[in-house]
Order: sequence, then structure tokens, then C-alpha cells
Amino acid sequence: MFLVPLPEQADVQGLIGAVEQLWVAMKLKAMIPKGGLVAIKQHFGERGGANVVPAPVTRAVGEQVKAAGGKPFATDSNTLYNGRRANAVDHLEQSREHGFSHETLGFPVIIADGLKGEAQVTIPMKEGNLKHVFLAGAGYMADAVVVLTHVTGHLVACMGASIKNVAMGMAGRAGKLQQHHSAEPIFSKSKCTACGRCARHCPTAAITVEKYATLDVKRCIGCGECYAFCPHGAVSFEWSETSEALQKKMAEYCLAFHREKQGRVVYINFITRITKNCDCLGKEEPALPDLGVVASFDPVAADTAVVDLLTARHGHDVFKEFWPQYDARIQLEHGERIGLGSMQYDLVTVGKG
Repeated sequence: MFLVPLPEQADVQGLIGAVEQLWVAMKLKAMIPKGGLVAIKQHFGERGGANVVPAPVTRAVGEQVKAAGGKPFATDSNTLYNGRRANAVDHLEQSREHGFSHETLGFPVIIADGLKGEAQVTIPMKEGNLKHVFLAGAGYMADAVVVLTHVTGHLVACMGASIKNVAMGMAGRAGKLQQHHSAEPIFSKSKCTACGRCARHCPTAAITVEKYATLDVKRCIGCGECYAFCPHGAVSFEWSETSEALQKKMAEYCLAFHREKQGRVVYINFITRITKNCDCLGKEEPALPDLGVVASFDPVAADTAVVDLLTARHGHDVFKEFWPQYDARIQLEHGERIGLGSMQYDLVTVGKG
């Protein structure tokens, strides 16, 4: 585990310097395959949001990847909720407004799960509670990944760091649905036009359409294809997942992704401009001063270090202060339990940002 300390109001050059120091200290050049397609995974920000990892930092990471012989691309997946990032067209426009484009970065921006979240790969699981997960195609196919995470609080998961960034951001639409709900889709008779698109795209033939769509719950696997392809907004879900269940699913999704990369993934957490809510909610002023940047090849260790460093700095669990009803350590403990990583680590401080 490596830490580059930062001043309480770090500037962009300080963040770039921190990443460059970590790149050398961790010998990250060695994980970049020659000619390999290297994903730089991060949140591009919702409209009005200014707290994400800045585009110049992403560009600096891409330059390191190029110097190592790799071919970088910046990536994230589409959102479930309606907004500027719900489909690839709007998502790319939104990312461009925040400085993430081929012209500004010097390499492509690719939406990882396709036009509407349909580009996903099904991965069987043996660990944990999930039998299978749905990963975003571009993230799954990448030869190596650099995960850049802006640490935040979260209104259900309590904390959003590397585990959440990967679990949600490298999941297809079905994966996000699977993490956020524990029920089958609901079909609105009043909105359904019996067009049949949902039935045509259902992989288990769980939907029949006559006057309106009906669901065979025994066949349904909760993949969300019907939700993705319905043009009339006739499909919905109950968003009733508890924090504990969500955090455990997040850890299992992160495990599936982490395992597929076979050592070619690094997790870099920016403990800067921390907000109570995640970056999906747009504009919000930071709640805490900046602390530093931590990085590890182990996502559990990387996220545990975030909690530990902030607790040591402020004398209490800041995420618990944000969201008293939740506990961010659930995702860490479950991740350790299923073999994602370890909550134990040795911290090495590297220079200054």
C-alpha cells in the first residue's frame, strides 16, 4: 500500500505529481502489456459536478501507459437512472463537457457497456451469494486496467471508493440492476403497448406478450434486458436493496472483475474533495480537507486505508458521520471473506504531492 500525502487544498499539478510518484514506486510499467488495450476507469461526473478526478490527471496516466507501450482509453459505464449518462451518446457529451475527450486526453473515451448498457458479459460465480454477474464488455476485454477513484460517501453503500467504482462502473445494466434490487421487473399495463421488444430480448424466454407483457418469475434471472430495451418506460424495479446486501454484492462484482484481470489492475484512491454523496448527484461542496492519494493492487486494502487514514486524521469514522445508519466496513469485511483482498496492509509513504 502506497500513500502520497497532499496539502489540505491540493491542486491539479499536485494530483498529477502524486500519480507519477506512485507509478514509479509501484513499478506500474511492468503491468502494461506491449500493445495492450489499457482501460483507465473513472467517473466522468454528472452535470455540475466538479469533484471527480480531473481530466489532466487522467491524461497524465494515459501518457504513462503510452510510455510503457500500452494503448490507453478512458472508460465508464452508463447509469440506470435517467440523466446525462444513461446512454452512450449523452454520456460522451457529458464527459466532453468535463474535459474527457480524445482531443483533450490524447486517447479515446469508450463507454464500457455500449449504447444503452447492453454490451455485457455474463460471468459465473462460486464465491459469495451471487451465482453469476454481468460485467461491462469493454472493461472485461481490457488487457489491463488503472482504476482512478474519487472517494465519496454514498447514500446506500456508506462509502464509495475502489470497490464501488469497479462494482457499479464495470457492470453492465443488468449488473447494476442485480446489485440495486432483489426482485423481478414490474410491467406497467398502462404503459405497455405490446410491441414485443422485451420478449425478443429476454434471454430465458420469461416474457410473453398478448395484450400486454407478462412475466414468468420462475424463468426470470433479473438481467434487466427488458428494462434496457423497452422504449415506453413500461418496465421498472423496486429499489429496495439494503445497505448490507448492496455492499456485499459490490464486493462480489469487484471480485469477478479483479479475478478476470489476473494481476493487471491497480486501484488508485484520491482522498480529495470528499463529499457526503457520490458524484452521480452532481454539484456538492467538499465536506473534508484533502488528505492524499493511496494505491494498491488490492482493492480491499486500498479502501480500508481510506477509512483508516481519515479516521486517524479526524478522530472518528467520517463515513459513519455522513451516514450513521450504515457501516462502510461491510464491503471490506465481505471482500476479505470471499478472497477479494485483505484489510491488513503495510503503508509506505512516497514523497509529497
